Amino acid sequence: MNFKKLIYGITIVAAAGFMACTNAVDYDLDTPEEVKEIYSETFANGLLGGFTTQSVVGDQEWVGEAKGYAIMSGYINATKENLPNEDWLISPEIDLTEVTTAHFTFEHVTRYFENVAEEATVWISENYTSGLPSTAEWTQLKTNPFRDPGAWEFSSSGQISLTQYAGKKVHIAFKYISTANKAGTWEVKNFVVSSGEAVVVEVNYGKGTAKEPYTVAGGIGSQNQTGKWVNGLIVGYVWYPTDYIFGADTCTQNLNLLIADTPENTYLSQSIAVQLPAGAVRDGLNLKDHKELLGKRVSLYGDLAKYFGISGLKNVSYYILEDGTTGGVEPFDPADAIFYETFATSLGNFTTQSVLGAETWVYNSQYKCAYIMGYVSRENRENEDWLISPEIDLTGKTNVRMTFDHALRYNANAAQDATVWVSENYVSGLPSTANWVQVPTNFKDGTDWIFVNVGDFSLADFEGKKIKIALVYKATNTKAGTWEVKNFIVK
Repeated sequence: MNFKKLIYGITIVAAAGFMACTNAVDYDLDTPEEVKEIYSETFANGLLGGFTTQSVVGDQEWVGEAKGYAIMSGYINATKENLPNEDWLISPEIDLTEVTTAHFTFEHVTRYFENVAEEATVWISENYTSGLPSTAEWTQLKTNPFRDPGAWEFSSSGQISLTQYAGKKVHIAFKYISTANKAGTWEVKNFVVSSGEAVVVEVNYGKGTAKEPYTVAGGIGSQNQTGKWVNGLIVGYVWYPTDYIFGADTCTQNLNLLIADTPENTYLSQSIAVQLPAGAVRDGLNLKDHKELLGKRVSLYGDLAKYFGISGLKNVSYYILEDGTTGGVEPFDPADAIFYETFATSLGNFTTQSVLGAETWVYNSQYKCAYIMGYVSRENRENEDWLISPEIDLTGKTNVRMTFDHALRYNANAAQDATVWVSENYVSGLPSTANWVQVPTNFKDGTDWIFVNVGDFSLADFEGKKIKIALVYKATNTKAGTWEVKNFIVK
């Protein structure tokens, strides 16, 4: 079987955009009848026309490029630096007082952003006059989600509705953001505002659930979410560090896959790199041992996050192949939970109590989990820290169990340093103010930072009661491990 080898950075553009989070709007480029142009700016010859620029953060700003577009980038090619910026390209006042429906379009290309959905956005204001954007009220406009097409080729934004602003005067702005970690580039041209409603076609990119998994396009547009389902075709794998192989014949590694929506979508901008953790998922899906899986459809459950420099699905814990074959730990539907906390955005309603040491449980935004570590500045620090749930009502419940996913490493004795406790009378303050019963767990240190499910632990002794559950971390001045926790469930 032939295969195609693709080096990162060399891809082909697909003209249509794709979805961000749920069902999206994909725009038909056909225009309605009796369309009248209200305002246009081509940015030809490197001129910004009536648009103005406002630099909120950083020294870089929107400029006109002689090739015929407006451009903004926080990346300095000469020094290879990414610089933090927030910069606005703001239209002149656009008069919609004589129309009852309106829309606008533009052509653009977005490349090398860390999160293009948040760093390249379009806004509208009814009361902006001049100066910094903060002097007015702005509303973000819903657009066909942007992407990095993998090449410097312009594509259409699609028709974006302005009908709710008909009868008003407005300013429209392109807002660019970059950080010291990553600075993308945004090029814009052929901005046109016209009368007539935007013509749209509804496209379903999935919802990330077991019943309605994301398509690959939906997963690409929904990065940085935990516990989501994605469905796609197995089309290849990644050979470290940046060789992307569309095929299986030459595969000699079992660590990852590439999936796409169709066999023809063999471009990085339309593919997701899938991490295969050790165990049933890796054993059942890797192309080194299962070359027959190339081209097969699979549903995968994991965390949407960048992997090998492209859109990714990591910490995959369960899969379903098109023939019904499954592997891994089937995820629990949180809708059926007695209590559920993902720790994806915060510690939720959990509280922390530090019995010993300066460290405490915190929310880790990088790994999207609850996090504790007593090793600081190359020093092991003695600690005892409690992460305590809100009250959980088990009245009328039977066969109650609890579970969570965790990564646990570098402990002196994991079974003693990471434990779980339950109280029927804890209210607040130090844990010593209440009675606690330990839940038998016997955790062991992991060998990597991949989250694993701890299995189910019975809470039968507490059925019919109201309880609080605590995760207790301990460290000594000779050994201080790390404990990361997410997807805490009582069911």
